[in-house]
Amino acid sequence: MKKFNQLIIGGFLFFMVACNTIKNQTPEQVQQSLTNAMQNFLQKTQQRDSNKVIFTVKSVAYYEEPQYYICDFTVHMQNNPKLMTNMPKIDTVGTMHCRITKDFQNVTRVY
Repeated sequence: MKKFNQLIIGGFLFFMVACNTIKNQTPEQVQQSLTNAMQNFLQKTQQRDSNKVIFTVKSVAYYEEPQYYICDFTVHMQNNPKLMTNMPKIDTVGTMHCRITKDFQNVTRVY
């Protein structure tokens, strides 16, 4: 009976260690993951005239909540010179506020 208990406890501990897939990221890694998630969101989300604008995420400030990250992104936005050859170069830098889930898959723009 004692060996059976040790086997159960050992199996349980092995299972816990084997299933532990949560990675503790450094703040720099979190910032990079958030920046990549926002850049993908801005490039791949089909919006009106989104192919005429080039977005570049410059920086991020974030706060970690239990379910998601609250983020403020500084974004450089400019017209695409390849598609709009007859227009002068227009660009601006602004702030976008959004929430990104902990797995960096879902981005929700707030403003």
